[in-house]
Amino acid sequence: MNSFTESSQNPTVDIIFITFNRLYYTQKTLPVLLDSCDYPFHVQIVDNGSTDGTVEYLQKLNHPRIERVIYNKKNEGLVKPTKQFWKDSHSELVGKIDNDILVPKGWIEKLVYAHQKIPQLGVVGFCHFKKEDFNKFVVKKKVENINGVYIRRQPWIGGNYIIKSHHLKKYSGYTQSRKLLKKRKFYGFTKYQKKLSEQGLIHGYICDKNKNLLFWEHIDDPRNKYYCTNSKYINRLENENIIKWYKQDARNLLEES
Repeated sequence: MNSFTESSQNPTVDIIFITFNRLYYTQKTLPVLLDSCDYPFHVQIVDNGSTDGTVEYLQKLNHPRIERVIYNKKNEGLVKPTKQFWKDSHSELVGKIDNDILVPKGWIEKLVYAHQKIPQLGVVGFCHFKKEDFNKFVVKKKVENINGVYIRRQPWIGGNYIIKSHHLKKYSGYTQSRKLLKKRKFYGFTKYQKKLSEQGLIHGYICDKNKNLLFWEHIDDPRNKYYCTNSKYINRLENENIIKWYKQDARNLLEES
């Protein structure tokens, strides 16, 4: 990993995109990601043993931003592929985008600028909640101006982000736990972000100059027009409960933390 410094004019950026089945979502989000920015960046795709046509789809792709496609024989989860990606990358900034996230145009430019202006910036991204899930006036009061960058500081922000790679090299502790249910995988990125916060790093959601949050589009939300109702994709919870869960998370994280 190359070390990010304040003198870095055009820091290099690598993004990991992990797939496991859910071909419908990958077909919606991956092409958008690949053509989302003028800023030079590369994408590493990791497939975790998909059996629904995702592998065949990925094999047909030919895009200059795709640096590498890794085909795992089984589902390795999120932690192992991500940590290997962090280890292998030589870029100054690294990040992850899930296959149910539609990124907006120019998103990397905004996050790179934030990292350039805030040396202690850790995990930063756009907001994945919907505007109606929280009180924007309450959130605006909590937005900070740090070196000219407006950010809603958080103890953690979720799994879509960009971070300086040298932070990852300096601070270990991103692990996977199966303490409660042996067959269920628990992911520790939230816990890892909290550890980074304790070391003085700043995490948060990026905002515009008017202190309005900037957004990803989370298409695995029942309210989204691209939400897939196929039984293979539907969450185990009823749609109403999923929405209630998202709204509660948004209020807890954005208004109260």
